[in-house]
Amino acid sequence: KLQKKNTSIITSLNSGDVISGILNMSANGEKIVAEIKPLIAKFHALSKGNIECIGMLFSQIANELVEPPTIMALLKIDEAQMKEAQEKKQIPIARLEQLESAIRDSVDDSDTAEKYSKLLQEHIDRFEVVEKVMSGLNDTMVAFHGKVAGDIKKVEALFVDMAPEPQKGKPMPPGMIHALLRVAKTDDVCSVEDFLECFRRNLDASDTVEKLKPTFEEHIAKY
Repeated sequence: KLQKKNTSIITSLNSGDVISGILNMSANGEKIVAEIKPLIAKFHALSKGNIECIGMLFSQIANELVEPPTIMALLKIDEAQMKEAQEKKQIPIARLEQLESAIRDSVDDSDTAEKYSKLLQEHIDRFEVVEKVMSGLNDTMVAFHGKVAGDIKKVEALFVDMAPEPQKGKPMPPGMIHALLRVAKTDDVCSVEDFLECFRRNLDASDTVEKLKPTFEEHIAKY
């Protein structure tokens, strides 16, 4: 499996070595990708080729964290993509054919289409939930952010109240809210974009508008 096949690749990439031509396509990889092409295409469309989302998928395939440099190697991100991403100050975006190739290269002879279909469908289900929840809560989330003026402590209080048991209501470890929002540790406020994207990244497939909206409304009423 990816974990077994790519241990040396992960080690080499994490140490900064340049890797090329290591992964070998197998007949089983070709067969599986052919069977699950529609799911791969749907995953790619919903993820918009986001490497972070793809990394989460491959970490599940490998049963271990797959570091970003390894994902870049698996996807064979080229110089043009890197340059475009740097100019936009964003992470590179993978093309559909790159994702298909990376999945093909990750397949072992013992792997099955069912395994990959299940993992892809789990991510697709989450993407669809996220879009539904974000659409249904957008106005409420923007209203909350405006009411607290992006105050990070108040955002943390909201997230704490939304946490599942037994974490619900318990303070976050120092610096965690800044890490979740991806803002500097010294920041006292976050932008509405930072807040919305943080919320998007951390939604669970079990989340619903009905489940989350009351907590937003309670916190809006506080201020």
